[in-house]
Amino acid sequence: MNGSAAGRVITVLFTIVLFAAILYLAYLTTKYIGKKYSISSGMSGKNLKIIDSLSLAPDKVLMIVKAGGKTVLVGLSREHMEYICDVDENELTIPENGAVSPFQQDLFGAFRNVLSEKMKNLKQKENENDKKE
Repeated sequence: MNGSAAGRVITVLFTIVLFAAILYLAYLTTKYIGKKYSISSGMSGKNLKIIDSLSLAPDKVLMIVKAGGKTVLVGLSREHMEYICDVDENELTIPENGAVSPFQQDLFGAFRNVLSEKMKNLKQKENENDKKE
């Protein structure tokens, strides 16, 4: 009977290690694919920089792009890109403390941010419940 219990423990441990390995490979894959194929805030070349982007639908995006010394708002769809207007760079809101766009976060960073937001909400609800009592 001890042999079968030890066998079950080994099977459970192997399953946990295998699951962790699959999660890690999924993380690496999404990180690689995300960097290679995404249209994200902060991407830049020698003379071009995407300052901000907003997804309106699965294949429609608004972007503020800096090209040389000019900043413009453009609309992108799957088959088309259109100039909308010039943007005054002094009127843009720049994130404080080097905040990262959601597009630039890796999987664990995004998970950490979601978890911290949920914890804040739980603490606020607990505080509200304590005040009611």
